[in-house]
Amino acid sequence: MRRKGSTFIQFRKRIPKDVIDKAGGVTLAIPVGDEVLHIVVGDKATEITGSLRTRDPREAKERQTVALAYLDSAWQSLREGPKRLTHKQIAALAGEAYNALVATFEDDPGSSETWKQIIQLHAKALSGDHDAREKWFGPTVDQTLAKHRLIIDNDSRTALIDAVGVSLSLASVRLAQNAEGDYGPDTIAPRYPPLELPKETKTTKPLPNGSQTIIGLAEGWWREAKAAGRTVSTYDAYSRAARLLSEFVGHDDARAVTQDDIIAFKDHRLSQGVGLKTITGGDLPGIRQLYAWGMANRKVSHNPADGVKVAKVKKKRVRNPEFSDEEAGALLAHALHHKRTGKASEHLSNAKRWVPWLCAYTGARVGEMVQLRKQDLRAEAGIWIIKITPEAGTVKDAEFREVPLHPHLIEQGFPEFISKATDGYLFMKVFGDTEEAQRAAWRTTKNRVTDFAREVVTDPEVQPNHGWRHKFRTVAREAGISRDISFSITGHDSKDEGDKYGTVTNKAKAAALAKYPRYEVKPLENP
Repeated sequence: MRRKGSTFIQFRKRIPKDVIDKAGGVTLAIPVGDEVLHIVVGDKATEITGSLRTRDPREAKERQTVALAYLDSAWQSLREGPKRLTHKQIAALAGEAYNALVATFEDDPGSSETWKQIIQLHAKALSGDHDAREKWFGPTVDQTLAKHRLIIDNDSRTALIDAVGVSLSLASVRLAQNAEGDYGPDTIAPRYPPLELPKETKTTKPLPNGSQTIIGLAEGWWREAKAAGRTVSTYDAYSRAARLLSEFVGHDDARAVTQDDIIAFKDHRLSQGVGLKTITGGDLPGIRQLYAWGMANRKVSHNPADGVKVAKVKKKRVRNPEFSDEEAGALLAHALHHKRTGKASEHLSNAKRWVPWLCAYTGARVGEMVQLRKQDLRAEAGIWIIKITPEAGTVKDAEFREVPLHPHLIEQGFPEFISKATDGYLFMKVFGDTEEAQRAAWRTTKNRVTDFAREVVTDPEVQPNHGWRHKFRTVAREAGISRDISFSITGHDSKDEGDKYGTVTNKAKAAALAKYPRYEVKPLENP
């Protein structure tokens, strides 16, 4: 939803009736992008509202999914009572705070004197009363707990505040050493144990014998779909649709859902202001697919989503979907002249510098470029080649493709930039080795690059992601690049059977890109 007087998209969630009496006075730490939104629930509150702190509908959907998952965990915690952490769990969470601070600044820690001052401030806070410690270390505690969707009791919070205070002080000592050129082995991080939490158990009303849960359909489908190579983004969409449907009908019995329930669910989503594209492209197909899987595996005997449709409304187009020459030039100049400042991440700064240019000369999606790794660039027969591969993360249709570098990218020094980079991802910092950690870093980096583009391309009718894909195809036509070669570069699927015979070689693609005109940008007026 949108609130009057604000351009940011808001979320709104009803508090379940069974926890309303327990929710009054509770402080929620809702994860919203890279931030944590603190909301104190009013004594008579019946719903939670807050800003998603973005104007981008796609990013808003992703942030809403995370926020709703946190709230579901919060309500369950209220039903069960706040969790009491063990001493080992407190140490593990404090270790996460230590690792997060060090990872954020170790590449470019700045002045050691600054960190020594921070150490003194931490020591002063630790020696003060509870309010002082809460003020200094509470936000980090909230952020750490929000990541795991934890609500803990007062005693656990007090102990965790103290433990995090110590861990942040130790992290500041480590960063002061880094600032002085000491990058010897970290002897502090190994002291902290990994976090072990009991697996969540969802308490629901008993279902009739032999019944299948709605959410269980999503999990069962995913076990097979994952093995078959389906992407985690599809699982996110389908599991979210299942959860929303379960919440709407008020139970989790898949066999009890009727077609009337699906129609009412569709109408409910429309009344919430959810876009038709989300309902027709996400909610209904997801539910339909899950029930189709359920029928094929004898989990359910009917598909209530079959035959349920939403009227299609053709969106009015008031301009071309590609960047104009002026917008393309402004964005590329913005990227070319970008300089890292302050506490900005080196990975993100590099993304702002290179990703717009890479998209401009490849027609690739922003998400495909932000997940490039050092090993994805190679030289072959005198041609520099980028490999866009699902091994690095999300690629549509899970198919790899290779794209030669445009000569202008080579002149700008992209190969030299990669040669000096450390192994792994070039443009994003992944905290952890899980698929979830990689995807979180991917989303964050992609969204930050989109925000960067929006600083100069403000027209909402052109998308910073697909604007380059449209632009590339237009310029390729003007340059006389054949459609099959152009499609091979951008990864578009041709419906012409003739295009599917033979192979478009890197030599052919490099020759085509040599004809693709270069973008010339103006130098800074006040460098």
